[in-house]
Amino acid sequence: MAEFNEKDYKSFFAEFEKAYNEYENKVKERRARGIHDYNVFDVLETKEVKHSKFIASLLDPKGLHYQGDLFLREFINACGISDFGLDASNALVYREYKNIDIYITDGDKHIMIENKLWTGDHNEQVARYIRTIIDENKDELNKDELNKDELNKDELNEIYERILVLYLTPFDYVIEKLGGIDAVKNNSLIIDNNEIAFKHISYKKEIIEWLCRVKDEITNLMDLTAIISQYEKAVKILTNQGEKMANDIVKEQIRSNYELCAAIYDNFKSVEIELTNNFFEKVYSELNNNLEIQDNWKLSFNKFENKNICVIEITPEELKYNKYVRFVVERKTNEILYGFLKNNEEIKLKDMNIQAQYYDWYLAGDFAFESMTLKDFILKNIKNENSVEEYINRILSDIKKGKDKLKEINNKINGD
Repeated sequence: MAEFNEKDYKSFFAEFEKAYNEYENKVKERRARGIHDYNVFDVLETKEVKHSKFIASLLDPKGLHYQGDLFLREFINACGISDFGLDASNALVYREYKNIDIYITDGDKHIMIENKLWTGDHNEQVARYIRTIIDENKDELNKDELNKDELNKDELNEIYERILVLYLTPFDYVIEKLGGIDAVKNNSLIIDNNEIAFKHISYKKEIIEWLCRVKDEITNLMDLTAIISQYEKAVKILTNQGEKMANDIVKEQIRSNYELCAAIYDNFKSVEIELTNNFFEKVYSELNNNLEIQDNWKLSFNKFENKNICVIEITPEELKYNKYVRFVVERKTNEILYGFLKNNEEIKLKDMNIQAQYYDWYLAGDFAFESMTLKDFILKNIKNENSVEEYINRILSDIKKGKDKLKEINNKINGD
């Protein structure tokens, strides 16, 4: 690779800045004409619960869209499950029914939708949900047949045959195994030696197809069409199908100066590491001088190199256990996580009915949690001269609010 001097770099960055500004001006022109990526759904958090909530609201025949079972019927068609036999006209749709993301039933057939955006299967969720519906139906049959102490094999098989699991993810890929499920086949799950209908669906394929079908049916309802179009756009962005504004000017600069760009790229990661380490070292130094921390918490700082690490750790001072939850800021390769983290993988929060999120690591509910890309974190915090003080104040506020609850949870983890 060619050697570059200071003059080469300065000249390149001056030209690149000029090209980038020209690109930004074009973007502003497009936005002024109404061509932009703004979306009402982007204002909401891009989390499973938000998507599940909106999808369920459309599927519900009694929803405020006043379209009856239209959306549910089109969903069934888009997913290719019309032969399952659910009666859409008599269906009820539930959100978070016994923790099932979306549950649809006509009283006879049962569809469970497990929505997975960027988290994987954990805590045998699907298996637990199936057993929940099985147990409820067994109870109903036993009520109807008071002369029987237990159900026979044929009756049990008949219950399993009336359940369908839809596993929803952003993209279509092969699901090889699920926790608590004996085997995952192409169109079925084997659990407790019984077969359950199963289909893996994706936002990229089935959800987009469903939204297109729905829009075709309601072209005369402008308000509703606009909302669904906005959601369709959000799903396309989620699955990397969003409209990309052309930036050929910037790309041409990179093509014309490829060797120089490659030299810059080689140093890019080390600069990211240096920027974040410097930032968190300042945060640690200021926290270390804080009386609240000195009197009530143990504080530690670890520099990030090239592996996931808790750069800031704050543990209750009076803690006497080997297993516990504490506050952390975790630095990953391309992500910064902020929240309350277990110190031991053996701790199973869900087993103790402690609500958690993000692979069962971070506490939910009253506890603060944030996941931010490294790029967004650097742009938001490192360029802001007041960011260290603001970050420290946020940490102090969150650990103070969570202190008593954290103590209660740590006692519960250790059986006290």
